[in-house]
Amino acid sequence: MLKRVSALCTAAAFFAMLLPAPQPVSAATFGDVKNFEEEIQYLTDLKIINGYPGGTYRPDQPILRVQAVMMIMREKGLKTENIPDPGFSDIKKGDPGYEDVAAATYYGLIEGKGNNRFDPKGEMTRGEMSKVLALAYELGGMYPTGFSDVTERQWSYPFVSSLAAHNVTNGYPDGTFRSQVIINREQFAAFMARILKPAFKPVYPDMPDSLLEDVIDVEVMDVVKHPEQPVFYILDGLTNSLMSFNYETSEMNSTGLPYRAESLTYAKGKVYVTQHKMNHEYWTGDRKEEGAYAIFDADSLEMVKLWHLAMDPYDIEANNEGQVFISGGSNQHTDLLSLDSKTGAILSKQMLYMQAKISLTPNQKNLLVISTGLSPRNISAFPIVDGLLQLEIRSPYHGDYDLTPDIGLTPDGKYILNGFGNMFSANTMKYLGTLDRPFSAFAVDVASGELHTALETNVIQSYHYPDLISKDQLVTYGNIHKLFYDEHADKLIALTTVRFGQTTYPYLGIETIDMVD
Repeated sequence: MLKRVSALCTAAAFFAMLLPAPQPVSAATFGDVKNFEEEIQYLTDLKIINGYPGGTYRPDQPILRVQAVMMIMREKGLKTENIPDPGFSDIKKGDPGYEDVAAATYYGLIEGKGNNRFDPKGEMTRGEMSKVLALAYELGGMYPTGFSDVTERQWSYPFVSSLAAHNVTNGYPDGTFRSQVIINREQFAAFMARILKPAFKPVYPDMPDSLLEDVIDVEVMDVVKHPEQPVFYILDGLTNSLMSFNYETSEMNSTGLPYRAESLTYAKGKVYVTQHKMNHEYWTGDRKEEGAYAIFDADSLEMVKLWHLAMDPYDIEANNEGQVFISGGSNQHTDLLSLDSKTGAILSKQMLYMQAKISLTPNQKNLLVISTGLSPRNISAFPIVDGLLQLEIRSPYHGDYDLTPDIGLTPDGKYILNGFGNMFSANTMKYLGTLDRPFSAFAVDVASGELHTALETNVIQSYHYPDLISKDQLVTYGNIHKLFYDEHADKLIALTTVRFGQTTYPYLGIETIDMVD
């Protein structure tokens, strides 16, 4: 008899807690709340938390699965009427929280536990909490540092990783997450509040500013970004293939290449890839040079055309008219060609030192060139008229400024940025200024006046643009290979070298930083 009375009392308290209180209680009046007071107050003000009759919150009690769902549905404010029965055997119409569970299942915010069970009165574990919150709030991202007790074989791995990636939790000081530990009501409230209001997130000095969205198993030979879409085109040295990767949907496409590839470019729905039939050689003697370039449809990656060349190609650019520009990779004094990609015809040529990097200005009226094999290096420009390369215009400097073998153009077409930090006018090649440190990758947000640079580490240095005044630093998970700015999403995107846990195998990481203030 005593057992029966005890069970009835427990059930009554449980049902009373589920029912909305007639007068929502302020967290400030919860006499039993000692930890996470601001977080609980925040959720109370949003009417996500009501507490128990009598003005208590019972923070140390385990949170039940149905309670967690009810809190999420109160925050979401989604329709709960006329929702199909989710088919769970252990929660039926008329049960406390049924409408919330049914609606949350219908909207894809939660999942059951298998065998048609939801386990509404089950005490929620930390692993289950991670899954519920990650699904409900569509939390993606990866946490390469990992936890010693959460492996990829465990069902909770992607959800725990997502919460850690968003800095909602960083586990215990010993590097564990303890997925099977029961979570109490105050802890769940704290985790939920951190998702809804990032200011509640704990501050960890070593926590990156970026979100690791995805990783790809590739050896990057070259990469370009689609100017309008969230798509990268990558030359993979592991498979000698051209890949496209959508960093918003994680959709990937790949196609094999007929010959060894080295560089690529994008222009008006086409991807152009150099194809090599020989090694780059300083002097080939009587042996003739040979090579090719391939053209692919940017959406399908189907090959449109393969043009063979009596030249060893090095770098490649293309314009919206289908004209292609290629620098030679072999023989000391080689050619810079312009070609018609529709007919294969050579339109014009100019003499060039071998293995020069080339970059087409945004207005497509000039081809900027930097030598890679000379010391000191030279910058020059070749005007383009109707696809024809005009005579070279050389920089007014020769050895005055140290130059790395790269030529970076800002998206507004005004400036040349070189890896030693020097800035030049893209029009006159006149020296304008120098950053306070060198870099190997950069990206510019012209509208906001921000320049971001990185030097093969996981630190991004930010400057005011174009005055080059140091502004801030940002940190990523991996060492940075390339930087891009996505103006449509207002995000900085870093392509990095990422390793998981204690392994040394490198992946290409796609990390994003939201630039919204």
